[in-house]
Amino acid sequence: MVKSRHALSRNQKIILRVESIAAGGQGVCKHEGVPIFVDRAAPGDLAEIELYDVRKDFAHAKIVRILESSPARHEPPCKLFKVCGGCQWQHIRYESQLDLKTDIVKQVIQRIAGFDPEIVHQAIGTETPLQYRNKVQFPVAQPNQSTRILAGYYKEGSHELVNIKHCPVQPEPLDILLEMAKEAAEIAGLAAYREKDHSGLLRHLIFRYSFSEDTALLTLVLNAHADEMDELGPDLEEFVFQMTEAESPLRGICVNFNPDRGNRIMGNETECIYGDDHIVEILRSRHSGAPERLKEGLRFQLSPASFFQVNSGQAVTLLDLVLDAVLEYKSNRNLERVPLILDAFAGVATIALWLAPLAERVIAVEEVPDSITDAAKILEINSVENVDLIEGTVEEVFPQLVHNQTAANIVVLDPPRKGVDRDALISVTEMRPERIIYVSCNPATLARDLKILEGLEYRTLYVKPLDIFPQTYHVESVAVLDRVSS
Repeated sequence: MVKSRHALSRNQKIILRVESIAAGGQGVCKHEGVPIFVDRAAPGDLAEIELYDVRKDFAHAKIVRILESSPARHEPPCKLFKVCGGCQWQHIRYESQLDLKTDIVKQVIQRIAGFDPEIVHQAIGTETPLQYRNKVQFPVAQPNQSTRILAGYYKEGSHELVNIKHCPVQPEPLDILLEMAKEAAEIAGLAAYREKDHSGLLRHLIFRYSFSEDTALLTLVLNAHADEMDELGPDLEEFVFQMTEAESPLRGICVNFNPDRGNRIMGNETECIYGDDHIVEILRSRHSGAPERLKEGLRFQLSPASFFQVNSGQAVTLLDLVLDAVLEYKSNRNLERVPLILDAFAGVATIALWLAPLAERVIAVEEVPDSITDAAKILEINSVENVDLIEGTVEEVFPQLVHNQTAANIVVLDPPRKGVDRDALISVTEMRPERIIYVSCNPATLARDLKILEGLEYRTLYVKPLDIFPQTYHVESVAVLDRVSS
């Protein structure tokens, strides 16, 4: 057994000052040189903390009481903040959240990539840090010996459900629809799923909301196979009746079948049982130099499984940051249109669609078949004809593009949290794009990949963090790199 290098012990209480915030959102203290990560802390807090997880070189703690509050601290808008695991930073003033997210990206860029942290700009915030989510996913539970249906978020680090009636980060219509759905499920006799013995029917309630059209789509995730639909019919009909008896923004109800054990939320089969199987969100550019087509707005058809940024307003901010980098490139080279833009990890081709008016041709690469199907519909809805969709992984498709001597002027990378595979990055540089735009949801993998690209004859011009997930420690970033002239 490896011995600790310190005398700290579990359940020990210490009074310490919170010095900073770590990339994972926790406060950082030090006791005799040992870093202690403190839940729900704010930088500057003087607090009595209790250690609950002690390791060889560090420890985790929770706050017992605050002796001196940080200037960054304020009263959380949610009464359930102390127990709900949905948000981590509601106790921190929004202006301070932006400063902290800027610092997190700077720390990681300097520590992992070895870059001057001054290339990181101040995080771009939003005027609506509450009621911003356009999609919410609620697990469902049922107390023992009760027909009552509960739905909400899990306590942090557990599978203990916190029943939600009002959530300040979702729009008010979803608060109302959530209560309606819980009551309708009770009346219809839809028993809640029990993970322990894989029994019960109703696993999740998933809502999508369109801010532009004030419409909502509800998906019930059921512990059932699609061929059980006839047997489930009467109960589902009762549920639909209860949900549609009163006027509401609800425009469709779908059923998703997930009969498998495990934490995966949705299964592969979905059926619409009422109204529309999608809603439409319209995004309009706010960039002064955007083409009129983008200022008028693009329509995005969103089905239950569609990938789409959960913050519609900040999705526009992100898209306009990418747009700005392309407009700058186009202007510097006096181009009417960019000959070829490559959009990797394209999802439903949101970025490709946004950049299409600036390009002669856009290639969008995406590995998820459902996303490709949604992307094709969205392109058709918006009458966009200069975007080509390629289904496949970036690791598979990029070498083929290199083999076919594809010469992209600009490559946009928007990978998942794990970042981009090194060989895929090499393939990107082999296409010799003059500009790479990297959209990241994970500062650590962004810094790692920027360092790799700098070793492949690219120079990072800047990193612009933006806040897509207010009240949480998550931060998105847009980095722009240019090829070093030979």
